[in-house]
Amino acid sequence: MESNRHKEEIVDQFTNQAIPFAELKAHSEDRTLDIFRELGDFSGTERVLDSGCGPGLVSCYLTSFANEVIGLDLTPAMVQLANETAAKRSITNVQFIVGNMLELPFPKDHFDVSISRYAFHHLENPQIAFAEMLRVTKPGGKVIVLDATPEEMKQAAYNKFEILRDPSHTKAWTPQELSLFGKEHGLASPKTISFRLEMDANQLVESSFPKAASREHLLQLLMEDVDQDSLSFRVCQKESRLTVFFPLTAVCWQAPL
Repeated sequence: MESNRHKEEIVDQFTNQAIPFAELKAHSEDRTLDIFRELGDFSGTERVLDSGCGPGLVSCYLTSFANEVIGLDLTPAMVQLANETAAKRSITNVQFIVGNMLELPFPKDHFDVSISRYAFHHLENPQIAFAEMLRVTKPGGKVIVLDATPEEMKQAAYNKFEILRDPSHTKAWTPQELSLFGKEHGLASPKTISFRLEMDANQLVESSFPKAASREHLLQLLMEDVDQDSLSFRVCQKESRLTVFFPLTAVCWQAPL
């Protein structure tokens, strides 16, 4: 399970990040939303869980394709923002609750599809979160995880930078490691899709709340990685704009029948 100290760190960080996270344009990028619709293959009848839902961006998006969506997050400020967003958009088939994705408050086989975006790298024990998502998913249903996945040779440097930028970060897994989460549960080989998410480096850093480094230092580290790519960000600079390209992988498993 997660230590109390780390849970407090997550809540502290995402209380601060709630509005900046929701407003960061890249977090509403079509590809990072469409990929759940594509892998979920929705018919419109599904009940969906968004585990670690943050400000509800994916949950609200999926309400157009599913019958019901429930979003769960550890941070009350995120859940409040998600509820406000749904209300502003007059979305009625979504519900957001405060809860721990390591101890989901739902019975076995409750959802047709369980998803999670950008949450696993904040967990000390993401394997437990995965097992919980699988537990609450119906036989034949789908479990979909989208997260940052640095290259193996750059994984340590990537994680070191991200812990500086966001102290609630624990470890980002490689695409190969993430795809193996279902192996111990006897799941068949999953479908995986890897891609890059372009993000303005200044906006990324401004939406962060580092404790062991200044925002200026974070930008300097990114500047120094231009043309080096030691951090797995493929940092580049065009004129005065510094851009990072987050390595992401979406993995879709089918729950056993």
